[in-house]
Amino acid sequence: MFCRNGYLKKIKKGGISMGNINESIVLVGGGGGVYRVARFLKHIRPNITTIQTTFDHGGYSGTLRDERGILPSGDIRQAILALSDDEVESELRELLSYRFTRKNGSSLDSASVGNILLAALTEIKKGDLVMAINTLCRWFKVRGKVLPVSLNNAELCVSLSDGSIVRGEGLIDKRAFSDNRRIVKAFLEPVAHIYFGAHDAIVGADKIVFCPGDFYTSVIPNTLVDGFKEAIKESHAKIILVVNIMNKKSETGRFAVSNFTKILLKHIGRDKIDAVVCNNGKLSRPLLASYRNEHSFPVKIDESATRKYTGNIIADNFVDEVGGIVRHKENIASIIASL
Repeated sequence: MFCRNGYLKKIKKGGISMGNINESIVLVGGGGGVYRVARFLKHIRPNITTIQTTFDHGGYSGTLRDERGILPSGDIRQAILALSDDEVESELRELLSYRFTRKNGSSLDSASVGNILLAALTEIKKGDLVMAINTLCRWFKVRGKVLPVSLNNAELCVSLSDGSIVRGEGLIDKRAFSDNRRIVKAFLEPVAHIYFGAHDAIVGADKIVFCPGDFYTSVIPNTLVDGFKEAIKESHAKIILVVNIMNKKSETGRFAVSNFTKILLKHIGRDKIDAVVCNNGKLSRPLLASYRNEHSFPVKIDESATRKYTGNIIADNFVDEVGGIVRHKENIASIIASL
């Protein structure tokens, strides 16, 4: 492992310092990445706030958005599940995460119970998504806060390297493997404004962690909201980027660590970031082969290029192979806490 600012020395001397247990940590990003980080971090940090987008337009979330005008809540559902009290009955947790299987064109095909619950609560609360989230958080004894980055109904769009524009998170995310056009710009239509609760959480944070996830459809969309960059500028928090373990062909094909870091900095209006956390662990051969079939490869650590954007590069083995996919394992939480 290579690091900066004496971090490696701390580990060699016998353990990682857990720092200030009462610090306020804001997690920004998508469903799966925030889920893993929040799920582990909640056991050593009580003051966690997650911030997610509501710009999804794929799957059943897109159906609810189109048919009932309800902002997509898939990422929010995952954050609630991650921060819920472990003492909550397993059946309730299983219910929140349950997704209906496909059966002969049923109207419930691929529907998530958690999304349906949030949709129902939003209508019960007369369209107030925040009240719906707070109610579900109370039921599941959430430790911390779960917030939308915006309450505006906006569409995620990207400009590609050939000048064409793709509108809609679902279409951006699921471009064909044969499509070699790169994403050169992301934007929202119409303009979305930051939710005041998300603004206040960012300004008051001690650490802001950009979590792993689909980079252009889960992480970057948060930064596109009007007022997000200004909140980052106003905040005195340490900014940390946890880089994906694998690339995704449609969004970050062949990206190295420096590419993720440079693009994030551009979107948050900073020249440098306080720390970049990346994986140097190896995947099993069968899993590598499986990802290769999807044109997905491990993110390379280009140390010299990344050093232009941060003085603190932390590389460790974060590989956790779960159900045929790779996710960050539990040590990611102690790394974030110790910084």
